[in-house]
Amino acid sequence: MKSKTLLLTIGLASLLLTACGGASETVESSSSDKTYKLRVTSALSTNHGLWVGFYEPWMKKVEEDSDGRVTFETFTSEELVKATNEMEALKQGTVDIAAPLLPIYDPSTFPLSEVSMLPLTKSNPLIGSLAFKELINSDVELQDGKTFSELEYGSQSLKALPATISEEYSISTTGLKFDSVKDVKKAQLRTPSRIHEIYAKNIDANSVTMPTFDLYDAMSRGAVDGSFLFISDWTGYGFEELFTYTVNDVNLGHFSSLLAMTDEQWDEFPQDIQEIMIDASDELVETGAELWVNRSEEIIANSKANGGEFVSVEDLDPEVRDLLIEGMEDTWTDFIELLNEQGEPGTEIARLWRDIVIELGGDVPDAVKDL
Repeated sequence: MKSKTLLLTIGLASLLLTACGGASETVESSSSDKTYKLRVTSALSTNHGLWVGFYEPWMKKVEEDSDGRVTFETFTSEELVKATNEMEALKQGTVDIAAPLLPIYDPSTFPLSEVSMLPLTKSNPLIGSLAFKELINSDVELQDGKTFSELEYGSQSLKALPATISEEYSISTTGLKFDSVKDVKKAQLRTPSRIHEIYAKNIDANSVTMPTFDLYDAMSRGAVDGSFLFISDWTGYGFEELFTYTVNDVNLGHFSSLLAMTDEQWDEFPQDIQEIMIDASDELVETGAELWVNRSEEIIANSKANGGEFVSVEDLDPEVRDLLIEGMEDTWTDFIELLNEQGEPGTEIARLWRDIVIELGGDVPDAVKDL
């Protein structure tokens, strides 16, 4: 009797273990087969360089590499969420992904992100894009043992993937020429960031702050003479119809944006989906940069054919040239002091960005090398 009871107990235990093992496999299989349909908001138009060169290809690649387990429902041109409202939409669950999130338009929330807008003496879309990727992935501790990403995005419970950065900024106007210092000082220029506001102040130009999306109407009405902007972005907003004079070779920084979602959303994905998204971002950061270069060359050629004028900063009147170049150095100093006064690691983030840019083949104003 005891022997039969023992055998019965062993048999029941074996059945229980087998059942538990089967449940575990079912859960794992169910998890790997789970599908995700993600709502994506973008303030960009469907012909904008960032959308065509990075965000749209990123979604296509994620869909392909995940074998359709991840799909996207997109809302472009502010159709669902207005520009600068992406953070709120993510946190409220209105959307799952912001493509892009625009930290530079919100310096109170993202005080360090404008570092990519600091003027450089040598750069291009590829150098800038790789530098921004390195900045996001950097393990250098800037303050209280935290990295750039931990300070900027971790504090907001965001998962950020690097996107292609913009071409370097130039100064373009609807006709006002910088033939003298007096011309610079009377200019009304749209500034896309605090960095450009600081730079405009340093060269004694008048600045008007507004998002890029409002600039066409402002220039059409004569409310502003022009803007700090990168040439390859003109066709995204129709600016090629308005700009007739451009000062280039001044490298007035790069506009950075992010592919962003909440930490909660990111943590829902299994590891293989996360790796697919990261790999797609890493690959397309570089290929997206090529689009900016090609667009810029085409836009310049078309503009010149229609009477557009492009003047290198080195070919300006010496007083104008010196004013514009000295303003670049002063802008680094002012930005660092501004952040330091706010209790942010201004010196540390400036040094880190400088070192990354130089390591990747770019360069900075001479005075910045002594920081």
